[in-house]
Amino acid sequence: MDRDVHAIYQAAGVRFEPRWYAVFTALRNHGPLTVGELAERLGVTHAAVSQVRTALERERLITGEADPEDGRRQRLKLTAHGHKTAAKLAPLWDAIQTAATALLKEGAPQLLAELAGLEHALDRRGLRARVGDLLNLDEPDAPGATDEDER
Repeated sequence: MDRDVHAIYQAAGVRFEPRWYAVFTALRNHGPLTVGELAERLGVTHAAVSQVRTALERERLITGEADPEDGRRQRLKLTAHGHKTAAKLAPLWDAIQTAATALLKEGAPQLLAELAGLEHALDRRGLRARVGDLLNLDEPDAPGATDEDER
C-alpha cells in the first residue's frame, strides 16, 4: 500500500513520503508541537519523530522555533510551503482513506476489529511485560519498563 500511496503522490506532482504522514498531519492539526509531544501523541519513539523531522525540514515543509517555555526545545510547525502541500494533499488523503476503507471491507472485514482488540490487549499489558512473565524476569522498576512504554 505504501508503494501505491507513493505513486499517487508522484502522479499528483507532490514530493511526499507515506512515512511522513503522521508527523505532518499532527503538526497540521495540532501544531506547533515539540518532538517529545509528537512522539507521545503518535505513540512512537523520539528517534522516529526526529528522523521524520529531518526529512520534513529538508523538504521545507516544517520549521522549528524556540519554545517560549523552554528555549532548549523547539516547537515544530508547518511552513507556508507545508500548508500549501497539505492543501494539495488533502483531497488525495480523503480518496486514499475512502479506498482503503473499501479495501478493508472487501478483503478483511474483521481486521479493524481485531487490530482494535490487539491494541486494547497491549494497553492492558504490553509485550515486554508478557515476555518478562514468560522468562520470570522481575524488572518493575527498570527504566522504560512500564506497560505504557512497551509498545
